[in-house]
Formats: sequence, C-alpha cells, structure tokens
Amino acid sequence: MKRATQRDPVSTEIVEADALHVNGRELVPLVRVTSRARRRASLYKDGLTGQGYGFVYMRPIAVVDKEDRHPIHNQTAQTIGWLMLVAALIPWLTALIVIISRRWDTDSLRASA
Repeated sequence: MKRATQRDPVSTEIVEADALHVNGRELVPLVRVTSRARRRASLYKDGLTGQGYGFVYMRPIAVVDKEDRHPIHNQTAQTIGWLMLVAALIPWLTALIVIISRRWDTDSLRASA
C-alpha cells in the first residue's frame, strides 16, 4: 500500500463584498478569507481510495464608504487576550508572594531568637 498526502498551503485574501446601499450611501464590506484544503490518496493492489477536507474562515475587517475606511475591531478577542495574560501571570505572582513571605517569616524568627 502506498500513501500520498498533499497539503495545499493556507491561502488568505481580502475580498470586497457586494455594495450595500443605505440611506443614499454606498457601503462596501471588506472580508478576509482564509482557506485550506487537504487531500489524501491511498493506492492498493486492487484500487485507489481517497479522501479530503477543507475549511474556509471569513472575518469582516472593514467597511469602505466611498473613500473612507471604517475598521471593525474585535473587542472580544482583545478581552480574551488580556484575560489569558492575567491568567498566565497570577500563578507567577502567587509563587513570588509565597517565596517572599516565607523568607520574611524565616528572617523574623531569626531576629526574635
């Protein structure tokens, strides 16, 4: 049995969607499209089998109003990023406080003896 796996690289492009007409203004959404496909084929003595999958991830990034560009901010991702940073720092700060308090207790016991 011979197996061959071929991966296509991840492709990313900026796509302009169809214009929306709102109150006499023409708004054009910009979308970042990321896609990837994977295929696999197996060659047997009797025949050939294959399978594959792919994904497409679309994220709005801005709205263009004629010549003005209005970026779309992802506040949820920014908030989750800050929460992850805090979650990573809390154990280190706790360990530092424990070490300092143990040294302080040891030093105060030596001074009182």
